Parts: sequence; C-alpha cells; structure tokens
Amino acid sequence: MFIFGGLIRAADANFPIYFPNSKVVVKAETFNRVTYLPLKEIIEHMGLPYTDALALETLTIRSGNNRLVVTKNSALISYNDQIVLLPNPILREDGRWLVPLEFLTTGLTRLTGTEFRYRPGTSRIFADNVDAPELEMNAQTLGPITRLTIRCGAALKLDVKRDDQRAVVSIDHAPVDPARERLDLRDRLLRSVAFDDSNGEPKILLEITRDVADVRITPAENNRIFFVDLLRRGEPITEAVPPSLDAPATSPKPDTAPVERRVRVIVIDPGHGGMDVGTHNATFSEKDITLVLARKLRSALQMRLGTTVLLTRDSDIALDNEARSAVANNNQANLFISLHTGYSANKLDSGSSIFVMTENFGNAFTTTGTARDQLFLPWYLGYRIHRQGSTAAAAIFQEELSKAIPGWKFPVRTAPLAVLSSATMPSLLLEIGNLNNAMASQTLMDNAFQTRLAGTIADAVQRFSESPQAAAN
Repeated sequence: MFIFGGLIRAADANFPIYFPNSKVVVKAETFNRVTYLPLKEIIEHMGLPYTDALALETLTIRSGNNRLVVTKNSALISYNDQIVLLPNPILREDGRWLVPLEFLTTGLTRLTGTEFRYRPGTSRIFADNVDAPELEMNAQTLGPITRLTIRCGAALKLDVKRDDQRAVVSIDHAPVDPARERLDLRDRLLRSVAFDDSNGEPKILLEITRDVADVRITPAENNRIFFVDLLRRGEPITEAVPPSLDAPATSPKPDTAPVERRVRVIVIDPGHGGMDVGTHNATFSEKDITLVLARKLRSALQMRLGTTVLLTRDSDIALDNEARSAVANNNQANLFISLHTGYSANKLDSGSSIFVMTENFGNAFTTTGTARDQLFLPWYLGYRIHRQGSTAAAAIFQEELSKAIPGWKFPVRTAPLAVLSSATMPSLLLEIGNLNNAMASQTLMDNAFQTRLAGTIADAVQRFSESPQAAAN
C-alpha cells in the first residue's frame, strides 16, 4: 500500500471482462479498499463514442440517443439529465478515468442495456448472456496420491505443465465461473490450489512439493469431470485406472462390491425468481436464498455423488411451474427437488415442511403459503407414476434433516402443488425455516449453516439413490 493523490492505493491487478463474443483484460486499481476500473478501455472495447472535456473535467458517453456524463472526483453521474448517485466517486488520475465496479451496473447498463455480473471477492466480470459454466474444484489425500477433482457444466480440454514447484492446468474453455477461487488442502504433495484467469485464459495453479513424481489427468463423464492425480516420488507408477465417480474419500477394499446408485440426473428448482420474490422479510427474499441454497446443493451433490445436477434457473429470472418441471422431464431426471423457504404466522413455528404431490383439491391447503402455490387442475398427472418413490424420498429427507438440525421439525405433508404435478420422476418440495422467525432467518443466512444443510440434503439423496424406490429412468 502507498499514498497516491491523497488516496491509499493498493497494488494493481488484472481484471478480465467477458462479453458473449469477446473479452477485454483491464488493470484494476484499488483506492481506499474500493476497486476501480479504467473507463476508457471498457467503452472503447464496447465501441461507444465519448467526449473527454478536459476544461469541464467531464466525460460524456453516448449510445444511440442516450447520454451518460461523469465528472471528476464526483459520485454523481447524469443519465439523460437524470442524476444518479454512486456509492463511491469517479476518479481522474494522470488523464485516466477510473470508475468503481458499481458504475458498470448503475451507469453502463442504463446507457447500453448490457448487464454486468460480478461476484464480490472475485476478479472477473461477465457481460450479458456470456456462456460461463460453473467450475468446481475439490482436493483430497488418498494414501500416496493427492487428487484434485475438477467438475464443470461444459465439456473441457485440459493440459498440464509442471516444474519442481508448480503445475499449471490449462483450461481450453473461456470463460468459466469458479465456485471457489482457492482450496485449503495442504499435504506432503500439495501446498495450494488457486484458480487464475488474470490474462483472460483460465487455468488452475498447483503449488507442489519436490515429492511429486508425476502429474496425471484422467477424464470422465464426457470431459465434464477430470481427476488430476499427484503421484508421490518413490511409489510404483502403474497405468492409471479411471477413478469411480462414486468412490468414497478413502479407497475401498478390493473385495467390497460398489453400491448401485439409481439417481444419475438431479434437477434442483430454486423457487420463485424475477418479479416473484416469494416470501420475504427486512433482510432478504425467498427467491434469493433459494438460489444460494440450490447452488450450494449442486456443488455438494456433484462432489459427493458425481451425478449430473441441473438447476431450473441459475439467475434471477421468472419461470412458470410447468417450465420448471419440464427441465426435469426433458433431461430425464431421476429426482426433482423444488427448494423454498417457509413462512408461518406463528413466529415460534419452525416453518419447515416436506411436500409431496396429491390430487385432493377438496382438502383446503392451509399450511405455509396458500397464495404462493396456486392449485393446478391435474390434466398432467405424470407424478402418479412415481408417487411411491416421492413418498420414500420424503421420508428419507425427513429423517436426515431432523437428525442434522435439532429443534427444526420437518413434517411430511401433501398438497396439490403445480410445480410437482407433471414431474415424471420422484419429486418433492422442500420448505426450510420460518422467515417470520428472526432466529430462523438469521440461521438461514449463515454460510456454515447453508453448507451443512446442503451436505445433509446430499446425504438424503445418496440414501434415496441406493434405495429400491429410486427411479432408474
């Protein structure tokens, strides 16, 4: 850190911005712990005309008939003569216009309609509908081998280069969206794992020790999963056998028969989205927390079972109920889980429930949110085929959740829910917590609780997958 122009400045860092058909890597600068990007480089890449008025200390950007004006050292910007306030000021240093990250969504999105997505703590931005499949990394020690498991929503091609202290795993798909930037595992062979795309080319950097004799990559699941094995020096090196996706963290005994799992494709439905916020309180809305939980559950299931996991939505968009179940039907899913948060007028109620589909429309549905789940006249009755499987899955979920979260009750209920009615596989709707209970709301927002909840649901899915009631579509 050092003082620059009266501001505390940190070291510069590369910051790629990915567009649907192009990318630009800019140099991000940090002043007073706020990240700034060079504005001219971005708008020039986007092909936007601008006028830099040195005397007025303003920069005017145009797009069609729209005009955006920024002023030196001011947090006020003008869009078509309408004043907008930014949380941090725009800077002009050495002839360069520097804008805080929020200017992209507050200013450029208004001007051009281009949406920008940025996750705090990362160093990349995705613009519009750029294809950025999620990348998940996990590392574990398996006797003489240290294994890095890489999973991605798209097929990849990997290449590895190494020296005595580092191995670089290059990824041929740009961009990808890493669920985690770094891994914490340290053992005899591995010191650190970090994702890096600072030059716009994604790669995974492995800091290794001198005990590593060889680095081998084994693909699986049509190049959507890769096992990167670090082999210890002095151990016999044999031909690599493709690892089992269902293998536990420690190698099983040779005479142990693998358990057959019948759930190969899982679809998770984060409830609500878009204008439909679901239930909400002063802190957050249902549509946001269900998406966070769905993403964590996807990662947990992929790492635990090696199954294909799809989300009905991976952003804040609106979907009708038939579109949600259609994602599961069209992808021949073996299990469909719709995630929701509960709400009860009784603040002492846990609010949680596990629902399976019923056709009893004459029985009024009075628990947790009648207005949110409209009744659906069942001209689609696909759920009937797997009613027994749905009931069995609900019982397993109830047992696992009740055991993992003491004090929260998870009764199994039935209701005529539209989102379940046309699902042609075992399906259930899971409501978690009571947003009318301050303690439950605070717990739902806790990252450690979310991770534990995702792990518990993954345990339940694994049990169901090994049960005779699971569908083998």
